[in-house]
Amino acid sequence: MTGKKVNGITSFEHKWGYHVKELAESELIKPEALHMRVRNFGSPFQRKPKPSYCELMYGKTIREKAEELNIHPTALDQRLRLRGTAYHTSAYQHMLGRKLPGRKDWRDELSAQKPQGWLHADHPWHKMWRIYIVRQLLSGMTIEQAVEKMLKTENSYEEE
Repeated sequence: MTGKKVNGITSFEHKWGYHVKELAESELIKPEALHMRVRNFGSPFQRKPKPSYCELMYGKTIREKAEELNIHPTALDQRLRLRGTAYHTSAYQHMLGRKLPGRKDWRDELSAQKPQGWLHADHPWHKMWRIYIVRQLLSGMTIEQAVEKMLKTENSYEEE
């Protein structure tokens, strides 16, 4: 179901500039998920309610940072939760880069192929969100307050 058409253009396409099926295919999700994003966040270009700790610290998702460090995303998540940094390593190296027999590499899984950032590249805040939120955090706001304030403004940081 693609919605009502006016002059051959759906209401979704008129408002957001993309046909819902086209955007869903590029994100490797179903069109219903895009409609839920609009319902939950007000935009199909926002994937999550707020950025992850890794995105705030390094400007990359856990999967992107894990790929860079050549470790599993779960190991990176554990480092971030327990040590507060992605670069902490212990003296004990359990597997030393070996793979368990019969296990697929995590990079080959479908979930690793999907775009992961909390904002889509076409979101007006995509380029400057991190600078804006860090500035708000330094002024004493919580992450939730900073994200809410950022998303209330229609324009991006550059136009503010």
